[in-house]
Formats: sequence, structure tokens, C-alpha cells
Amino acid sequence: MNKFFYLIFALVLIGCEKDDPSVKKIESDISVSSTESLISWHDPLDLMQRLESAISYNFANTPQSELEQQQIFNLDSTRVTTSIKFKTAFENLYTDSNISNNSLSIELARKETTLLSANGPGNTYELISSILAPGFDPIEVPDCGHDDFGDHIDEVFDNELNKNVFRFFIHTNADNDRCINFDRQRNEIKAYDKSPDNLLGIENEKVVYNWKFKLAAGFQSSPNFTHLHQLKSVGGSLESMPMYTLTTRKGNPDNLELRYAETDSQVTLKQTALSPLIGEWLEVTEVITYGISGSYEIVIKRMEDETVLFEYSNSSIVNWRTGAAFVRPKWGIYRSLLNAQDLRDEEVLFA
Repeated sequence: MNKFFYLIFALVLIGCEKDDPSVKKIESDISVSSTESLISWHDPLDLMQRLESAISYNFANTPQSELEQQQIFNLDSTRVTTSIKFKTAFENLYTDSNISNNSLSIELARKETTLLSANGPGNTYELISSILAPGFDPIEVPDCGHDDFGDHIDEVFDNELNKNVFRFFIHTNADNDRCINFDRQRNEIKAYDKSPDNLLGIENEKVVYNWKFKLAAGFQSSPNFTHLHQLKSVGGSLESMPMYTLTTRKGNPDNLELRYAETDSQVTLKQTALSPLIGEWLEVTEVITYGISGSYEIVIKRMEDETVLFEYSNSSIVNWRTGAAFVRPKWGIYRSLLNAQDLRDEEVLFA
């Protein structure tokens, strides 16, 4: 009986000693933070590098060896939850006054990237087709009416970029629009219904288009259109009207215009004097979210010094049309001949 009493008493004493409030825990406000709420990535290595760059851990006054950091990905890899906590063996040594900053979630979006890059003279049409529409023909050239010239797109080495680039030719008197239309002339490449699905913009998708181009010194425009890039909706009653267009236009001064059509009529969203853009390699980044409540952004930089020469953004704009199946991009030179006297033969470079 006495032994039993002493045993109970000892257990009570041990319990009291363990919960003794006089044993003060160390205050340590550990935390995790991120510079990004959404990370777009190409492959697992790219993802890990981007996470490492974005995420910061604050160890406060706790040795890192006593902490545990975790990254838990959901099954489809569209979200990661990262956290920091005390290791089990050290939980009783510390107290954290703010556990709300001990974990966070980051949205993840895997990029499907397609690159069309010139690789040197020869088989240029085959190269373009192999990327934009394998086994089909995504090229709209005026060769049929000017076959003595040969291919109207070729590849040349550019000393300024130190790489091969695409050269688009257009001839004022000899070229037309595929022997279909004769009041205009077209030399363009495109994605279209024969292209891989990831080259077609669909509703609620965010797409980034990135390219370089150079207009030769002395480049001439007419008062009509000289398109360099278009985003065209396919399907429905409005497909003949481009949604977005970059076009040059003769004026006082000549301008580069960003044109937009929600339905069947265009407006100019922004324009800038063309002269600072001529004779320079320019890099264009165009970011669009396709949808009724869409967004659009375009930035054109001079590559030599990264000076921004043109920019426009709209976080609430209609980028989807009733009956549309997809939106397709186009690049090249497509211009009116209604004032042909204002034009000359041109060579436009793209990369």
C-alpha cells in the first residue's frame, strides 16, 4: 500500500515539473515568404530554380538545424504549399507568436513553349512549317505571282544579333495576295486550324508571344494598312476582323498603331511615331488572357539598350468573341496597294 502511494506521488511530482510555468520557452517568430504568387515553369529543374529564387525563410533566433522546411505539391502540380516549423525534438524549447506566416501557397502554371528559330539558309519554308503546322502549310507568300524571284522568305545571318534571322520580302509592283486579291499584298506566317493545339489561343488561357523584328532604314508606309502582326479570332460571324493588329501608317508623322476590334469595327488603342523604331532591332512581348473578361499587354523595346519605345496594357478588355473556336497569331508584312506610290520594295527581318 505504501509503495503504491509513493509511486503516485512521484508521478504527480514529475508531471508538475514538466508543466512548470517557470520554465520559459524561447520566443522565435519563424516565417516563410515569397516574391511570387504565381510561378510559370518549363520543366522540373526550372520549377525548382524558380521556387528557390522566390521563397525566403526567416529562421529568427533559431538554429536552422532545429527547423524543418517542407514543400508539398498537389497531384496535378498546379500548387505548392511551403512551410517552416520546429523539429519535433525542439518543439518544447520554442514558442511562436505568429504561426500564420509559417506557411504559404503558390500557384504553378506549366508553360508549353514553342520556338521558331532560323537555322541558316535553305529549306526555310520547311523549317517554318515544321514548327507552326507540321505536315501542312502555314505560309502565305506571294510566290505564285512572282515565281521568278523565288522564295519570299529566306534566312540570313545578322551580325547585330549574331544569329540567323528570317527575311521577309515584299515587292510593290510584282507581288499580290496569293493570286487571290490584287489590291493588297501579303507575306505572312501563321498558326491555324492545322497547327498543334498549344499554338492556338483558347478561352480562359493566358498566352505570351515574344518575337524580334527590324524595319530597314527608309521603310515606307501608306495611308492605308501595313500590318506586321495580327491576332485573329477563328469561328463565328466576326472572324474576318482581326482582334489585335500592329500596323504602320503614313501620316504627319508616320505612326505605329495598335488596333483593336471587340466586334466588327476597329479602334486605335495607342500609337507612336514610327521613326524611332526604324533601323533598330526591336523585341516585342505580348501577353494576352483570352476571355470575355480578358487582359492585354504589349511592350516593344529597342534591343540595343532595352529602352521601351511602345507599351500598352488593359486589365479588363473583351478578348473572346461569340462562336469563336480559337485565336491564331500571324507575323510578316501585309499591306494595301491602294496608294502604291507611297510604298517601296521592303525587306523586314524577324527573329
